[in-house]
Order: sequence, then C-alpha cells, then structure tokens
Amino acid sequence: MPNAGNNYFLCSERVGFRWWQPEDLELAMDLWGNAQVTRLFNKEPLTEAQVARRLTQEIESAKRYQIQYWPIYCCREDTHIGCAGLRYYAEGIAELGIHLKPEYWGRGFATEVGNRVIQHAFDNDLANALFAGHHPENKASRNVLIKLGFLGIPAQLYAPTDLFHPSYMLYQDPPECKTRIATSNDARALAIVHCGSINETFGGILDDYVEARSIDYCEERWEERFVRNSSTTLALVRGEQIVGFASIASSDDGGTVGLLERIYLHPRVLGSGHGNTLIHWCEQTLKPRGKKTIELWVFEVNARARHFYEKHGYKPDGCSKVDFGARLLRYSKVL
Repeated sequence: MPNAGNNYFLCSERVGFRWWQPEDLELAMDLWGNAQVTRLFNKEPLTEAQVARRLTQEIESAKRYQIQYWPIYCCREDTHIGCAGLRYYAEGIAELGIHLKPEYWGRGFATEVGNRVIQHAFDNDLANALFAGHHPENKASRNVLIKLGFLGIPAQLYAPTDLFHPSYMLYQDPPECKTRIATSNDARALAIVHCGSINETFGGILDDYVEARSIDYCEERWEERFVRNSSTTLALVRGEQIVGFASIASSDDGGTVGLLERIYLHPRVLGSGHGNTLIHWCEQTLKPRGKKTIELWVFEVNARARHFYEKHGYKPDGCSKVDFGARLLRYSKVL
C-alpha cells in the first residue's frame, strides 16, 4: 500500500518513516495480521481486533512519549515494508523493535533502519539506553542486534510466548563496570562476549578456530556448562550488559590444583584493566577452596594473553598440546 502524501519525518538511505494514523488499520493488518511476521513474538496470529488495539497503542505512544514503532516504506517503490522504532520500556530506556514483511527479509533493511532509529533516539534524547529482545529461535534478529552494537543482558521472560527471550542493551553513555556471579539466564550474553573476543583475537591468525567458535557454537556450549554446573563463572557487567567473564574449576582429581578455564573480554572493554579484576577473583576464590596451584592453557600465538598471564606471575610449566593445528602452552602459578 502506498504512503499517502509521502510524508516522511525520518529517512535512511532506502527507507522513509512516518507516523501511524487512525485510518491505517488496513495497513496495520497487512503487517501484524501476517502470521509469518508475528509467529516469533506471539503464540497465535493476531486477529483484526488485536491489530486494531495494537494500532491504537502505537498512536497513544506517540502522544505520550513521542515515539512508536513507525510504519516504514521503501522510498524507491513507495511501498510499505513493515515498522521500526521505539516504545517505552522503563525510565530513560526505550525498546527497539523492527517488524518486516517476509518479502523484505534478508535484504539488509533491518540493520539499516535499526541504525537510523538508534541515531534518532540518541541525537534527540528520546532515551539514555535501548533494550531489545527476541524469540530464542530468531537468529536473524540476534545477528542484527549484534551488528547494531547491542550486548547481551540476562534473558527476560516474555509473557506472550512464556519463554525466556535473549535480551540486549545499548547505552548512549555506558556506566561503570561491576562484577557478579553468572547464572543460566546469562548463557546467551556470555556467548556474545566469547565469540566476539575470539574473532578479535584470532581473526587472520587461527581462522579454523574462529570458524569453529561461531556464535551458535558458543551459545550451545554455555547452555551446556550451566547444565553440567562444573565451573563457576564471574560476569563483568556494564550496567546490565555482560562485557567479560572468567571461569574457574577444580582439576579432575579434585586435589589441590585449580583451573582457570577462561578469561574473555569483549573488544569494547579491552585495555581498561578489567582483566586484572577477573584474574584476581579467580585466585582469591580458588585459594580458600584449598587450591595451592592454578593452571591454565593459552595458545602460543596469543601474545597478548601470554604477556597478561606472565605479568601476573604465571609461567609455562613445560606441558603443551596441539589443537586446530596450533600449539597451546600450559601455564601455572603457586597460590
């Protein structure tokens, strides 16, 4: 359906945004009445009455908060392609939402309009932070949100599906970092940090390793780790975002050797001293558990990590192994 009057208040390279109007029920039905559009955020397809209520809510949001999930158009064709925008989430926080008609999936529109909405929100002080979430099966939305700069927070229960949805936050001015013990609701957020750090560290050096440690792989492994409950993970959090972590465990024999399984920081917080906080926690947590030595493995080619561990008193102990065609060295330290 064409946009009457072509009255766009906001534009990206290919897309124009306008405001919902009371006479837009047919337009809204064409979008939210499509079961393919709504199947991952509502258990059942929306009826016309439900779509009408949704349209009324968007119009009321515009009056109260000056935001809504705006109807969007492909400017070249003047064709309605979906909606993208903001809704009130909490004080100072708006929720980013993008719903596209199926024929416009996979064409880069979600990333394009998402970037434009974020810029509009922060440039006009419409929010200090943006929240977003998606159905656990919606990997396309996950990938778009990561491209847009969102980082994971604990999964949130979403009433319409009765599932814990992977959730994300983006700050205009990121707060200071703190630490807390990670829980199973953090699994997907930890995976984003894990995958992002591996890409940053090993891209162009160990490409087979990078390819093997995809975001899907990291999500599966983190969910398994919480099921096994064999290690303890400290999360580094910035506001609600998880931006780093460290994991520790006991050696297989349960004796006096503790394992520093992993320390990872998202590329955005590298070089800020947070690694010192994480490794100090590892040591101070293992020592009261009766561990006298702490061990870890590090790729020989990872010069940055090796320098970090050596600065904290860790030394190669002569043990090594090969994985992904690269040598790993075992480091240890007496606690």
